[in-house]
Amino acid sequence: MTDKGPMARMQLLLPPELKTEIEAFAAAHGVSANEAIRLLTRRGLDASGHLPPVSALVEELGQRVRELEQRLTRLENSNQ
Repeated sequence: MTDKGPMARMQLLLPPELKTEIEAFAAAHGVSANEAIRLLTRRGLDASGHLPPVSALVEELGQRVRELEQRLTRLENSNQ
């Protein structure tokens, strides 16, 4: 990334397939998984043509986390 201002720490819950893809991207580009996530996020935002408010991003991320937690709970219950 070109702008090296203060960084914010985030914790992401990723499905195994996405984690694998990020690690493969990172290896192919000679960067860490963290840097790969930053690069891919920036590319996605740039491609969208506009930057939504942070509150909208946080709300969407929260919803996706809740959905993943529900899927995980269903999977754990089905394996018992």
